[in-house]
Amino acid sequence: MVDAIKNMVNRVEVQRTRDRDFDSKAVATGASNVAPVARDTVTMSGAASPQAIAQLAEKPPVNAEAVNRIKSAIANGEYPINLDLISDALMDAYRDLKT
Repeated sequence: MVDAIKNMVNRVEVQRTRDRDFDSKAVATGASNVAPVARDTVTMSGAASPQAIAQLAEKPPVNAEAVNRIKSAIANGEYPINLDLISDALMDAYRDLKT
């Protein structure tokens, strides 16, 4: 979850940098005849604030009971493995990466 939040923040920062680069290039070339570009706006809730990220990095939210139950089931050979679901999830992740 922490990685997902960090990735989201990084994507927002990359987009801001691209927007600033575009603006500075337009000003530097004197492109006054360029039509203004419609931009999406992003507002981030407090959930993605640096303080929230730091708090999650200190102690990630983990359900210790569920982790222990799954570890025990794996150790006893009782954990159900559905290869069809696993392969479908891998293919979905692959398709997401390609787009």
